[in-house]
Amino acid sequence: GRGGWKYAWYLLRRNPLTLAGAALVLAVVGVAVLAPTLAPYPPDKVDFASRLLAPGPEHWFGTDELGRDIFSRVIWGSRASVGAGFFIVAVALSAGLVVGSISGYFGGRLDTVIMRLMDIVLGFPSLILAMALAAALGPNLTNAMLAVAFVRIPVYVRLVRGQSLQVREREFVKGARCF
Repeated sequence: GRGGWKYAWYLLRRNPLTLAGAALVLAVVGVAVLAPTLAPYPPDKVDFASRLLAPGPEHWFGTDELGRDIFSRVIWGSRASVGAGFFIVAVALSAGLVVGSISGYFGGRLDTVIMRLMDIVLGFPSLILAMALAAALGPNLTNAMLAVAFVRIPVYVRLVRGQSLQVREREFVKGARCF
């Protein structure tokens, strides 16, 4: 309800770094959404007469070897970056919620097996494991996003498992089990 938003805003105002981070994320998402309006040139417009220009008032970041405006390409590229980031978090969070909930709820041997598998994934350097998975899956953006999401799953599994174990010991859960 409305009270929840007020409390969230109150907490956000109390931490200036969180507020700055939220403003930065909103700015990047805003740039990605408004890319067609903000970009001064089409990102794929080739202009050989404007090849390799230095940054200046007409081309803020300069131009590349095909005469394309780099600033426009950065703005349009933010769409792919923001989309990839949201996809990675959504996939990793979804899988982490399911696996972590199962691990925390059932406990016992299943919990032990799941957590040891997560420890194995966490034992590898994240970037190297993601690159190896992306190379094994094939060279495209979807496979790269899935590989990075797979590497991030253990973080969410551990978090959700901890919360599940905590809730499992609450009085209302014990009462429900008694019935």
